[in-house]
Amino acid sequence: MPGNEGRQANSPHTDAGAPRAVSRADRRENAQRTAEVMRALRRITGSRPKLDPATTRFLAKGRLTWPEVPEVRAAMLDAATGAIDRWDLDAAAMLATRLRVDSPDPETRRIAGIVALLSGDTEAAEEYFYHASRGTGSVARRHANARRTVEDLQQFLDFRARMLTHEGPEDLADLRELAASVSVTDRKTSDAAFGRYLVACLTQGVDGPLGELLDEFADSGRMTALAAPPGMLDLAVENAEYLAADADHAGALLLLQGTFRQYGLVSERYLLALGTSLSALSRYGPARRALRIASPGVGSARAAQVAWIMHDDESAYTLARKAIRHDMPRSSVRTVLGRVEHPITPPEADAPTGGLGHVAFFVDRGENFGDIVLPHAVRDAITEPAGPSEWTAFHAHQVFDDEFVRIANRQRALVVGGGGLFLPDTSPNGNSGWQWNVPPASLDALTVPVYAFAVGFNLFAGQHFKGDLFRRSLIAFTRKAEFVGLRNTGSMERVRDMLPAELHDKVRFVPCPTTVLEHIRPELTAGGSGSGTVLLNAAFDRSERRFAGGYADFLAQIVEFTEKATKGGAEVRIAAHTRGDLRLATDLESAHDLKLPVDELHNMDQADALALYRQASLVIGMRGHATMIPFGVGTPVLSIVSHPKMRYFLEDVDRLDWGYDVGDTALGARLAERTLDVLGREDVYRADVADRQQLLLPHVRAAAEEVAKS
Repeated sequence: MPGNEGRQANSPHTDAGAPRAVSRADRRENAQRTAEVMRALRRITGSRPKLDPATTRFLAKGRLTWPEVPEVRAAMLDAATGAIDRWDLDAAAMLATRLRVDSPDPETRRIAGIVALLSGDTEAAEEYFYHASRGTGSVARRHANARRTVEDLQQFLDFRARMLTHEGPEDLADLRELAASVSVTDRKTSDAAFGRYLVACLTQGVDGPLGELLDEFADSGRMTALAAPPGMLDLAVENAEYLAADADHAGALLLLQGTFRQYGLVSERYLLALGTSLSALSRYGPARRALRIASPGVGSARAAQVAWIMHDDESAYTLARKAIRHDMPRSSVRTVLGRVEHPITPPEADAPTGGLGHVAFFVDRGENFGDIVLPHAVRDAITEPAGPSEWTAFHAHQVFDDEFVRIANRQRALVVGGGGLFLPDTSPNGNSGWQWNVPPASLDALTVPVYAFAVGFNLFAGQHFKGDLFRRSLIAFTRKAEFVGLRNTGSMERVRDMLPAELHDKVRFVPCPTTVLEHIRPELTAGGSGSGTVLLNAAFDRSERRFAGGYADFLAQIVEFTEKATKGGAEVRIAAHTRGDLRLATDLESAHDLKLPVDELHNMDQADALALYRQASLVIGMRGHATMIPFGVGTPVLSIVSHPKMRYFLEDVDRLDWGYDVGDTALGARLAERTLDVLGREDVYRADVADRQQLLLPHVRAAAEEVAKS
């Protein structure tokens, strides 16, 4: 064998020694194969690798085989991969065959497997992948891995083919083109490009086949290719959450769309925010999809709620059960499960006819006590003049679809209310902009007389409806309604400001029937003076709006009030309307070592809770119904005002002096002083409450009588 003398110094093969001795026949065959490879490379790629003269001479003489030259082998691998990506199957097959025969290592066998799969020969593909895994485990394991590889690639190729069947949004054409052209030989890159396009479609609310494709993509575990590093998206998502909390759901969605365009990555928090914004705009299919793929726990729980809104009870049940299996407490999905198992509205075939339809925010025991009492109070008020009637309930938050319209049109009348339904951030939707989720077409299709009964305009100070959806919906609703009964004159003024002048007369004063409960429910347990019990309620929903950053000061004021009232002979207890209201007891104890007894009205039988209110000497409420309900059963009340509706009510009964601003720096002392005055003259205050009820009762009865005549 010749020595290394005379070799060119820049030859890449000097470290391998001289070419091995081979027979003349083998050299001829080697040279022929190299020539074929070079011609194939030139034909397919338009070029051939540049080699130093010595390497070129040895290849031409057949003293080196082309797989022994890294530049040639790399060019062949690149050419084969490029042919696969171009779907040039003839070229890919030819190159793969040459690679497999002349360079039978795992990498070339993998390429051969991909080409076989693209050509439709799954058995050959599986065999190639099996041989490519030599030395990586037992025979059974290697066969199983090969089958999984084939199935995985088949699935992706199916995804790709289905994606190309549908155009998608025009402004996402660049992402679509990238997803279509990316190398299928690189699983991570191809998954990322494909998923990026599908998620971008999701951010734009695209549903249908592309949405279903994203479902399958996520279920196959491929979303990991889009996972953002921890914290990367947090600031943008936090800003979107802030906009959503301010009821600017369109703005939140726009921000989330831009964030994904910038990063092309997602996180659980991002997908939860995206789903929330889409749902708030009534893009329910994409919303449920975003929530479902966000996480199996929280995401599935929220997706279950969206499915229920869409009337998809089967999916709602499945998603709720999935959330429980992934460590979500049952209480978090109890409402959805209860509504699915015991529907609020009967199926059309079973729904009664000739009765009264009722759209309201219906809740179960354990939820907001005010919302538990309110729908019953509305019905009691109307039943008083109408006599016993069969009621058909429609939950305000479910889409009022064609089936609901047909059921409603077979009733004598449709009552909407009561409650603070004119509110943009409780179960927001893009159909109406307020709590009754009624699409314009459904509202237009109603032929039954419609009455809004004791509805409230519930915006906090400084809060606004974004855009003009609510105004348009309000005008259409008022045109449809026989009257729009607002529960306080403050709400009437706000609503009239948004209506054309010709509709102002349709807006009427219809107080909340909870304010006259003892007149419409004669069976209530009798109350009386002298218990000395003072029930205190504080609300924590939308805390930033209620306390404006002064919660610590508020707690200190409550401590002062409690100490002074207790010294004066009062028994101060906390009356919770929701689980969240229990926070007052927890914070008083942890921050001030003040432990007060708690009555959880939301977990009590309604009659027992009303009896508790009726037997108290005074109720101090921050919630609207923590003032209106005890007032309605004849108990003296004071209000901690953190929402305009509290002042609206006090104005209507001409007792603004019963209200105390939540931010009052002397709140504790003033509340205590008034509390002791009430305890000292309780009968006088009870008589005053009874007198104030008479300002409201005629309006409730007049509205109820008009509905009863339908």
